[in-house]
Amino acid sequence: MLLYVLIFGVVISGIFLYYSYYIAPRLNPAYKAMQYLKDGKIYDAIIEFKKALDRRPDDFVIHAKLADLYLQENEIDQAVSHLEKIISINKYNYEIEKVDVQKKLARAYDMREEYDKALQVYLEILNYMPLDADALYYIAFTALGQEEFEIAQKYFEKLVRMVPDSFEIAFAAGICSYQNQRINDAVSYFKSASSLRPASDIANIAYAFALQRKGDFRQALLSLQKIGDTDKDPEVIFIARRLQGILLMQSRKFDESVKVFQELVSFLKNNEMTDALLMTLYDIGFACIKAEKTNLAYQYWNELYELDKSYKKVQHLVTLLRKEMEIEYKYTIEESEFSVEDYIQPWLEESFPKDFLWNVCGLKSDKQINFRGLMTTARIAKGTSDKAEIGADSFVNYDNILQFIKLNAENFRIISNRIVSKLGYKVDQILTTYRENDGVDFIAISPEKEKVLVWVRRWDKTKVGEIPLRNFAQAINDLKTARGIFITSAELTQTAENSLQNLSKVKVIPPDELAILLEGLL
Repeated sequence: MLLYVLIFGVVISGIFLYYSYYIAPRLNPAYKAMQYLKDGKIYDAIIEFKKALDRRPDDFVIHAKLADLYLQENEIDQAVSHLEKIISINKYNYEIEKVDVQKKLARAYDMREEYDKALQVYLEILNYMPLDADALYYIAFTALGQEEFEIAQKYFEKLVRMVPDSFEIAFAAGICSYQNQRINDAVSYFKSASSLRPASDIANIAYAFALQRKGDFRQALLSLQKIGDTDKDPEVIFIARRLQGILLMQSRKFDESVKVFQELVSFLKNNEMTDALLMTLYDIGFACIKAEKTNLAYQYWNELYELDKSYKKVQHLVTLLRKEMEIEYKYTIEESEFSVEDYIQPWLEESFPKDFLWNVCGLKSDKQINFRGLMTTARIAKGTSDKAEIGADSFVNYDNILQFIKLNAENFRIISNRIVSKLGYKVDQILTTYRENDGVDFIAISPEKEKVLVWVRRWDKTKVGEIPLRNFAQAINDLKTARGIFITSAELTQTAENSLQNLSKVKVIPPDELAILLEGLL
């Protein structure tokens, strides 16, 4: 009898185990959904995931899977609903991280043209990840597009350090600097953009404009030489050649300027570009006057007058020039109250409007965004409304730097570890540091699962020179890491700043960024 009971028990247990480990999972909607996904049956999988949510409405993992599927199928409204639900549940794991959910939600808002909401999400990301490249990128370009140049500048200054090989960032940073009258910075950024994409017409033109404003006419002319006259947009050729003619005038190469304008006149006639032709006929008259080719100037202005009698001051200029040609020119200059010469400098200064480069660069946005209102709200939410903008424009609390420098070795190591985590990396190994009082060295793992060397230095009363950066670059190679992050409490020397252009694997976190990262850690 006991034997039968044991056999019965074994059979029942077997049936239970078989049901629990084989039958039950296959009846689970989430399991069935995953099987459908393997077969490429997206909508069947969605149906099963929805059934799973009926059982567990706050399962953030299922919400995340549904959001991904809806994004894949371009059903943005459905995706937004599930992403917002995850944010509301506020639970995450190693597979589903908060920042990833927020970025997907921000991109979805942007696709729905809810730009204010997208911007708000990226501002929230910068609250706890102040150096997140995606958030900085979106806010920087949004600010630039809304013509908030001063705000955009501070975000772009972060971005160009973080992504030095991006043409788009370098060019936009140049435009921003140009609009902010920071001409040396504009020249530097446009030079980088032109180097990254040598065939870019807009980069070379922008570089030439910045050099012109700096007064470096020779280099500006060299930049324009990269723009050929074949296989180009006629509008591009017109802008480049007209600027070339103006630059030659400013370089006092008047005969060369006349030649460039003459070639441009022929080009515009061949391409039937009437408006551009009128402008160039007006230009060439002044160039001829400076080249002492008065009769030629009269011919071109008279041609302009016949095409459009009301064009600018051409009627007055033709009349005035004819009078000057009838009597001794020198006498006219000395005795007359007005001369054609008097109009040359104003023409040069007004040849291109001050906002010309901004209007042709293609970065102006027609999106309707309450940018300043959102930035103000973000500041208040963070409690820094009396200091500065949020995120990359945050108030820099250098007291944090001083506290950080004074920490004992153990606490310094702990806080440094947390800084690395705040940057989005995970410390994998603590290395032996040559001088422990100077800092700490880590091997960290990036979100892309790459090994990264991190040096944290708390130097005081000194600056970081070129040699420490080159030593760091050598250490990156010696340890066979993908790249390196040099975190420092000291400013870089100008030589060190310049050397970074040749140290592609080195990224520096300077004191102002370190101060922001230390918020909430000390």
